[in-house]
Amino acid sequence: MKAGKTPKQIVEEMHRNYYAAGEYSDDRYAWTIRTFMPSCSGMKILEVGCGNGGLLELLKATNEVVGVDASADGIAACESKGIASYCMDPSSEPLPFPDESFDIIVCLETMEHMMSPCYAAMEMRRVLKSGGKLVCSVPNPVWGHIMLYPGLFEYQHFRKFLEQGDFEILRVEPWEWAPREMILPRWLRKYKFATSRYVAGTLRRIVAGAWRAAGRFPAFCYWLWTFEAVKVGPGRESVLARQRRQTAPQG
Repeated sequence: MKAGKTPKQIVEEMHRNYYAAGEYSDDRYAWTIRTFMPSCSGMKILEVGCGNGGLLELLKATNEVVGVDASADGIAACESKGIASYCMDPSSEPLPFPDESFDIIVCLETMEHMMSPCYAAMEMRRVLKSGGKLVCSVPNPVWGHIMLYPGLFEYQHFRKFLEQGDFEILRVEPWEWAPREMILPRWLRKYKFATSRYVAGTLRRIVAGAWRAAGRFPAFCYWLWTFEAVKVGPGRESVLARQRRQTAPQG
């Protein structure tokens, strides 16, 4: 009988040559730094899902940076750029660092690829200093991104996921608009005029502005969301410990 594969083996196989076709644009990385890490200097920074090191390359001149990724070719690219990096699966293996090692952890559009995002979040929290910053982004499911855990990555659910894992969310910033037709009822999307920038595009801007005027974040209008959060101080039980205490037989 053929033996099953471990999560680590599956991830390594699926992502081994993930970056074979090239690199992502630096625009996204530069925006992340300008928005969440302006004038960042003298910090210890970990990127979980570092890919080929595009973001860390922009930070390494003035900071101590290190990355982890499940993609062997991504890590090879990092090493060629002189970036310290580890090829490992952060959703099934412990991060290879002591507790409270980093001032900032960055995780961009990576959580939705993980087989165990809960374990990854616990490990990121462990190696982040108390009061340290987590910059974490996920795509809006509305535009069709395949999700391993679809409900988790809806805006309110993912926000609750981070808060339950003892991160305090400071703010959320969007990156680019979602396809404008997504603002329309499904039955209207088949009409070309309705999906034009004059109709759907204008409606999307009006709706987004109205939500912001009401003090709410119009998550459904955007391509992806980036959460800026800080680690809540030590001393609280993990979510798994709280769950066990709540559900175990009391005798």
